[in-house]
Amino acid sequence: MSRPDIGPQSFDGGPLIPVVTYVLTVLVLSALALVSTGGSPSPLAGIAWGVFLVGLAVGAFLAEGIEPRSVVPSVRSLGVALAVVTAFWALYNAVAAVLAIGGVPGFSAGASRVAAHPLLYLAAFGSSLLFTALPEELLFRGYLQGSVASLVGERSRRATGVGISVVAVLFALFHLPRWFLMSGHSVGVDLAARLLGLTAAGLAFGLVYALSGNLWLVALFHATMNQPPFLVTVHTEGLVHYLLPFVEYTAIVAAVFALYRLTGTEGPLFGRPGVSASVPSDD
Repeated sequence: MSRPDIGPQSFDGGPLIPVVTYVLTVLVLSALALVSTGGSPSPLAGIAWGVFLVGLAVGAFLAEGIEPRSVVPSVRSLGVALAVVTAFWALYNAVAAVLAIGGVPGFSAGASRVAAHPLLYLAAFGSSLLFTALPEELLFRGYLQGSVASLVGERSRRATGVGISVVAVLFALFHLPRWFLMSGHSVGVDLAARLLGLTAAGLAFGLVYALSGNLWLVALFHATMNQPPFLVTVHTEGLVHYLLPFVEYTAIVAAVFALYRLTGTEGPLFGRPGVSASVPSDD
């Protein structure tokens, strides 16, 4: 499986562009949450939000002097990414079903709504992919992660690690308007668990993008975590319920890492996606 040829990119606009981009994202989301208090936004609002994120990301790329199309990999790589994600979730379903059937504490199998209503699932998944996962990944991983890495130092493992970590935290904090304003939750243990889980998600998606340089792949994993394709619903209880998302994110990163190592492509974290393996790390 080959990385898309998106070429090395240089974010030379300094800190102002990424800071303004992130602040605008949070402000607009807060406004949307305020008008949607007590419930989810309407479908039209959800579409408008996705379009806004794409427009904001494109504007940030142009302000940095980068052609936005250079970030989007080829259609061929979309097919490969879809095959990888499908294989991952097929294995995941098999393991989850075995654990439930085997009576492992915390697991119990039940009827799957995905299997019973596949068309409804595909509609929900398509909406999540087009108006949530792709726009968010274009902004957070495609733009902000590379931009933060460039502020630290070009083409280094340390810079890439900082970019992944900082943007993972920003990704978690970005969800606070929805938590407080749209859903009406308060400060507490649930919020801490939510932020920790979102940070783990951001780290996983950032690592997948750094390993692959494939925006389709990370967006598909993002969308399937929002809409898990469980053929057999697995109900978890107690500590297992809280730990399972972290296991899932770890499994995703491990699977992508193993895939790229086994197929002979470059190793992880060689600077920002698109930088060739021949570029040495300065760490």
